[in-house]
Amino acid sequence: MTSGGDDVRLIGGRYQLGNRLGRGGMGTVWRAYDQMLAREVAAKELNVASDDHEYHRRLRRAQREARTVARVHHPHVVGVHDLVEHDDRLWIVMELVDGPNLARRIADDGPLTPRHTAALGLQLLGALEAVHAAGALHRDVKPANILLRRDGGAVLTDFGIAALEDDESLTTTGELLGSIGYMAPERLTTEEAGPPSDLWSLGATLSAVASGVPPFQRATGAAALHAVTFADPEIPERVGPLRPIVEALLNKSPDQRPSAATVGAALRRVADGAEDPGPLPPAGTPGDFPAYPAGAAATRADVVDTPTLTATPSATAPHTLAGAPTPTAPHTLAGPAALDQEPTVVDQAAGSPPPGRRDRGRGRGRGRGRDRGRGRTWWWTAGAALAVAALAAGLFFAFGPPSDNDDGGDDAAQPSTSTSKVTVDAARGWQSATSIPIQKGDRVSVRYVSGTWTVDSANLPLVGPAGHTAADDQSLRFAWENCKVNSAVPFGALLGRYPGTPGNPHPVHRAWSFQATRSGTLQLRANDREGCLDDNKGALTLTVQITH
Repeated sequence: MTSGGDDVRLIGGRYQLGNRLGRGGMGTVWRAYDQMLAREVAAKELNVASDDHEYHRRLRRAQREARTVARVHHPHVVGVHDLVEHDDRLWIVMELVDGPNLARRIADDGPLTPRHTAALGLQLLGALEAVHAAGALHRDVKPANILLRRDGGAVLTDFGIAALEDDESLTTTGELLGSIGYMAPERLTTEEAGPPSDLWSLGATLSAVASGVPPFQRATGAAALHAVTFADPEIPERVGPLRPIVEALLNKSPDQRPSAATVGAALRRVADGAEDPGPLPPAGTPGDFPAYPAGAAATRADVVDTPTLTATPSATAPHTLAGAPTPTAPHTLAGPAALDQEPTVVDQAAGSPPPGRRDRGRGRGRGRGRDRGRGRTWWWTAGAALAVAALAAGLFFAFGPPSDNDDGGDDAAQPSTSTSKVTVDAARGWQSATSIPIQKGDRVSVRYVSGTWTVDSANLPLVGPAGHTAADDQSLRFAWENCKVNSAVPFGALLGRYPGTPGNPHPVHRAWSFQATRSGTLQLRANDREGCLDDNKGALTLTVQITH
């Protein structure tokens, strides 16, 4: 891709490409320089198939994405500048947000406090109101599609699967776009999706940001589909005062979810430090969601742009959310609670499912719409059986197998705990995580502290213990069979193994706890097999706690 025979990669005669910023299911984003206006921009190269039908389908989708975002003027919605066709490729030229996405921020530094999460939630709510006022749905709200500016402000991006309400659907039959764990249940069935669907995704995002664990994270896509459609969300205690908001937004029935105004009032209370977010009554039918004027949506009081997360009132008059006190001064999250000061690790109870990937990247789930009523009896029966099995497994891992010495005597030895730090190198295979063997009966806890790595330093970005995004993992599909140690999790996921532990090699993610049923040595590594490690880079730091 050259211009004038030189080595400068130039598209549209004016945008000089730089380094790659990220890659997802819909395309690759590059840093670029607009030579005409002398400014840095982001250029998104859309994936285009070779056949004509697919090319035109993606062309229409790209035009829709550009048109949708260009209609929205809001400080927390990414700005679109241009749509370019160049060398049989499609490019969307956008505002450059020079910061990480929210999923990467959490993977690197841990979950945010409830107050910080609520402040970001207000920004995103204002962005969604502006999108809805423009007659569009985002349809893919999740941490990976939220960029963070240097001042800490959030920017909603990646409208690659947004659907204009007054335009034909471009989704092929049976195709589900978006990340399953953040998709409202009505999008998985034949029900109509509307603004409440985006609010559902916002609720799932708030829970994931404040806890580090998506509320419908499951080991397989099928299990995630069932969880979104039928199961209650798993909301960790760390979510704190956000819990009532998340629970209300994740109601299975769209007409039972609160309105944007109600959610805004509740989020503002939490951002102000309240432990009770206030009442969250349902908005009624989806048609009851107000169509906010685009101008008003862009000047809401929940716009937060400064490093101290200050909410700026409208330039014309102070804007007060229903149920919130009238602001007399700019709203500021003052003090250490405004931002996470140290990386936070999510506690993982022994025997419970490991936290899943927070960054699903731009991967697209696939599935079919289902009748909600079909199979309920079967699911309840199967669920009861699984619950009994899970309880038995939990007791086994919590207390271990019966011991000949369990006589309940008063002379039993008191437990002692030792904690050590270990660094796991991406370019090495299995690495010992302890200097001494673990003994039978010891309780072991492995927790991620910091660090990033990649299994393809030339093409893939650095990631945390959850591994590469679904889209980046899919780009290496050709190597799954020969290079993956654990085929069930993405490349780069942190793996652990210990003799006798079910599920070896075990996906550690951010935390892993178990009780040793025999003596042995704990080993850790990245999910990349020997013979494929030459292009790996980076390392993770973890703590290993052993209670004897």
